[in-house]
Amino acid sequence: MDGCELIERIAASEPFQEVITAPRKPAATPPTRDDWKAFLRENSNAAYHPVGSCRMGSDDTAVVDPSLRVIGLERLRVVDASVMPRITSVNTNATTIMIAEKASDLIRQA
Repeated sequence: MDGCELIERIAASEPFQEVITAPRKPAATPPTRDDWKAFLRENSNAAYHPVGSCRMGSDDTAVVDPSLRVIGLERLRVVDASVMPRITSVNTNATTIMIAEKASDLIRQA
């Protein structure tokens, strides 16, 4: 809520009035913190990017090896965001595409 209130003050400043031309949401600043809470509950969501359920690595806790092969099974690879040991600091889409590209090269080499 503090961040929303700060953004409201910044957006209301004269320099931003010249560049903000689209309708905004909320249409008017909620008058109370309770109104802000209600607005945020109605309009907020989480955009989770789960990773790590089939963690790639070379240690005992890894599910897939560095070639994306499932440890202990033959002819099975995992090629998605679940192989990432940790979530990236950016959206996982581009990273997942690169994992798939690398998997394609590994499969061709095999």
